[in-house]
Amino acid sequence: MKNKFIQMGIWSLILIILDQITKYFIYKSNSGPVNLLGDFFRIEYSQNTGVAFGIPVPHTLLIIGNILLIGLIAWIIQKEFDLHQPIAKTGLILIISGAFGNIIDRLIYGFVIDFIAVWRWPNFNLADIYISIGILIMIVFYGRTDTKCPKK
Repeated sequence: MKNKFIQMGIWSLILIILDQITKYFIYKSNSGPVNLLGDFFRIEYSQNTGVAFGIPVPHTLLIIGNILLIGLIAWIIQKEFDLHQPIAKTGLILIISGAFGNIIDRLIYGFVIDFIAVWRWPNFNLADIYISIGILIMIVFYGRTDTKCPKK
């Protein structure tokens, strides 16, 4: 059991570092938007002081809420899913890594650094991708993983 959480922690740390490195370089680059596929896909620095899609929420409440949410998600997943299954571990690692990546931004800068711009969608970052994919994995594969709760 202990080894499982050490491996998950190492993978989370790697993903958090990757997220933070990309944000740091974007933050320090001071360059304008870089079009990769015209206006459809570009690298464009922005600051998100709110939650998803920039919805405003007080800073302290965001940090406390994010930490509590990480704990709640980890608890639910640990109680509900068999974490010996790679798909369940992967979902949890992605969700926690993304959440911590954005919390680190809020603690350091007071906002989240976003830089991936796709068409008219609000800008996002690697941490947001981690969270989205992690949640999608948990939803799509929920019925295909062995849960700890008996099936009805």
